[in-house]
Amino acid sequence: MSQWCAISVMKAVLCVGCTEVDYVTTMDKVDFQCDRCSTQNGNLQRSGRSSNVSTALRLLGANVELFGVLTRNPTYRMILDDLEQRGIDISHCTFTDQSPPFSTIVQDRWTRRCTVVYCDKPFPYVTAADFRKLDLDQYGWVNFEARSPRETCDMIRLILDHNNGRDERDRIVVSLQIFNAFAQVAHLVAMCDYVFVTKYIAESRGWKTPLEACEGINQLLRMPRDIRIRRPCIIVPWSSLGAGCMTTEGQYFELPAHKTKKIIDRVGDSDCFTAGFIYAAFVRQRRLAEAVDFANAVASYKLGYVGFDCLGHLPIEAVQLPVRMKCGSEVSSDDEDGDQQNSCRKHLLRPVEFLPDKDPMAPIKQVAPSETPVELEASS
Repeated sequence: MSQWCAISVMKAVLCVGCTEVDYVTTMDKVDFQCDRCSTQNGNLQRSGRSSNVSTALRLLGANVELFGVLTRNPTYRMILDDLEQRGIDISHCTFTDQSPPFSTIVQDRWTRRCTVVYCDKPFPYVTAADFRKLDLDQYGWVNFEARSPRETCDMIRLILDHNNGRDERDRIVVSLQIFNAFAQVAHLVAMCDYVFVTKYIAESRGWKTPLEACEGINQLLRMPRDIRIRRPCIIVPWSSLGAGCMTTEGQYFELPAHKTKKIIDRVGDSDCFTAGFIYAAFVRQRRLAEAVDFANAVASYKLGYVGFDCLGHLPIEAVQLPVRMKCGSEVSSDDEDGDQQNSCRKHLLRPVEFLPDKDPMAPIKQVAPSETPVELEASS
């Protein structure tokens, strides 16, 4: 089997979290003081952070399974239909008759700024008892939303127990998306391999730059770095300024954003960033800074299009993001079937270039943790 075919049948990414519904409408001018406003258009779409991440990963070419609670209410049949059409596995999801949480997103036509009215209604969440029924040998990466701290903690512990005593390449990688209520989930940080923290959370904690956010989260970890214990890589996307990240050894990098010619749709760009990182780090086996740079490219590319379907045509340059097989892999193409190999190459290496406004081969800017990062110019 060739390396291309070996990657195409690799273990799945499991996305644990909620599936919600968004009603997105676009207005010429958003003015909530008016008694009556007119909209250009509107659409109802499946959403939720884990749901969006699974969609983006599937479009990029990864094997994905969504694990959460779905509604069987016929009014929201479009959720199940969309998941099925995209080839996202929901075979282990649980079901309820309740209506899912929803948001109304009002987007300004000219500035593309979004106002979100969120209905935070009670809705069932998956439990550790449900998670225990999964065959964890089927997964190579599990991404969690920072919801239901107790259940999430128990689910991560099940993964850590599964990883105990296994070789590094056979362990499941754990990532966590923190988007609200940081204090309630801070204890989960040390249990993960990768932690995504939004700009909103960072600013609410008083961290004014990605570097401050990475150092602030690092200081929350109880044990000093010279004691060899589990420590996560920290990733902090920072909107138009790009993203900052810190390795387990405390090495800090800043990656500038890829410029977008015109912003069309901001809804879901942060989830595309997360999916881009997981794809680069897991499917393509890239290092932290390289994966963050690719995540920036995915998020910026999505901004130029409505919805997520554009990611199916994302220019992934084979020279820039080649496949790297894990150490110890034995790959032989002597007896490889030519048609199978070409098919795998077709889906894994789509030979077109990134947006021309940014040189993807430019060196990554590295900043020592003790230095003040150079402010990056915001992209238009």
